[in-house]
Amino acid sequence: MEKVFRPSQTKSTLIWALILLLVIDVPVFFLLFSFFQGFSVLFVILVAILVLVDCLILSLSFLGKRMRFITQDNNFLINFGFSKRRIPYSSIRAVKLSNTALLFRLFGASWPGLHWGLYTTKDLGKVWVYSTKMSGEFVLIELVDGNKIVVSPETPSSLYAELNTKRNLFGTSTAVEALVSSKRLVYMQVASVAGAFFVFLGYLLWIYPTLPEIIPVHFDLNMVPNRWGHKSELFLIAGIAAIFPIINTIFVLKFGKYGKTLTIILGIIFILLMALFLAIIYFTQSMI
Repeated sequence: MEKVFRPSQTKSTLIWALILLLVIDVPVFFLLFSFFQGFSVLFVILVAILVLVDCLILSLSFLGKRMRFITQDNNFLINFGFSKRRIPYSSIRAVKLSNTALLFRLFGASWPGLHWGLYTTKDLGKVWVYSTKMSGEFVLIELVDGNKIVVSPETPSSLYAELNTKRNLFGTSTAVEALVSSKRLVYMQVASVAGAFFVFLGYLLWIYPTLPEIIPVHFDLNMVPNRWGHKSELFLIAGIAAIFPIINTIFVLKFGKYGKTLTIILGIIFILLMALFLAIIYFTQSMI
């Protein structure tokens, strides 16, 4: 039977969001109306970007309120709004109550009432955080692979008791089993992003001999070519694209072991980037 635990709530979250919206929107709108006389394509684009930023700020403000910690039959589920993390009870070595404070964020995001990512703490070392507060009483989950997770339920003692009850019903897997599973996903993700890059590079090498020596290399807002250059400049785009699989490999090998969701999200982002570079080459070819 599932039990759902709400996170501890911070009343000032929405207030901080509204303050930040004012700090951003007021000067930006002043600059926009100062530099643009009437509407234009660029003006509309900039306003649209600003609205998207505002929506992101507001969505982050409510993300912490929607967080849920759920004890299922076989797994502990952390529902984090845009992602979920399932932790098999067999992978949990110990569950404790810990009064600590988050210090430095090594990776992730931090917002009033919302903290997610890899943090250093006052006395626990590095921990993976799903929390709505920076300090106080947390539930600390120690995994068999040596990783630690802290969560901030509204009633820490209740979640602590429930997790220990569930954990005692299952055997504990070995650290070797957990590590093999984690590494398999990491290596598959790295190979997928690298494969997406080589698909892009292969397409560029395939069409390169058929391109004329001079091609459009820059376009205005209406997608009309406004600069032409030698087709070898396309390899500059390939060089820029090559940076992203390298960045992905570094991030995933360093941080991917801390969360399956993080590994998958990074994979999707970098594969989409490779698709974007491929679309740029395809569009350039179609304009010739």
